[in-house]
Amino acid sequence: MSAAPPTTAEVMAVAMSRELQGAELVQLGLASALGQTSAVLAKHLAPDGLLLEDPAALTLSDRPRRARLTRSEAEAEAGCILHFDVTEMVGQVMPNVAGRMRQFIRPLQVDAKGRINTYRVARKDGSWLRVAGLAGLAEVAEFANPFLLYIPGQDLRGFVEEVDFCVCAPLEARAAMGDARIVLVTDLAVFDFTAAGTRARSIHPGVSMETLRAATPAGVELDGAAQTAPPTDEELRVLREVADPLGLRDVEFLRSEERRARMREIARAEAADPA
Repeated sequence: MSAAPPTTAEVMAVAMSRELQGAELVQLGLASALGQTSAVLAKHLAPDGLLLEDPAALTLSDRPRRARLTRSEAEAEAGCILHFDVTEMVGQVMPNVAGRMRQFIRPLQVDAKGRINTYRVARKDGSWLRVAGLAGLAEVAEFANPFLLYIPGQDLRGFVEEVDFCVCAPLEARAAMGDARIVLVTDLAVFDFTAAGTRARSIHPGVSMETLRAATPAGVELDGAAQTAPPTDEELRVLREVADPLGLRDVEFLRSEERRARMREIARAEAADPA
């Protein structure tokens, strides 16, 4: 029996994992279901030379692991080769792997010039909606190249003409290096940002150009984009059976009570089978 066709979450997780392979250090991120899943998948698919950094457990691990909701720190500890504190990570580890570390970050907004907002957005009445943005994002922008972003639901509220508040600008931060690049993976396409401009590198299978244009700000080049290579049978097998058997990858596509119900379901499954 052939495998079920890949879901949008699986297309994104695989596309993101491909961007992580080849790195020396991959940071899992905090409260990021797709970020964690793609990092774990990348480790399973390319196990040699890729270390996982878990910011919750403050560990470096060289052991392939599973995507977890409630037991992420336990997974990290099981394969730990080094414990660190935040000062050591920012001051010592990250500078030494500049250009060889990667991490997917979900922004509130990103604009066509590669400026990123993870802090606050303007409401229609002129007031601000503030969120708990990622600490140290400006430092990450200096060391991570390519700088990796993802948006599970691409629209003109998240991919904008101009961000409401600029937390960091990775292309500007690494301008002197001459090689600065941002990659954005969404549920519709993969985009490249460079000093020369922003373009769609590939469009996911089943997404029309009309749908992509309606959700992409002006100034982003769409013509000439290839089709994103669909997940291979092996990538899907490893994702579904090994890296994320409980389906944590789906959480960021759910809303409200449906999302809470799915998270409770995953938590119960992890409690029943903590291994």
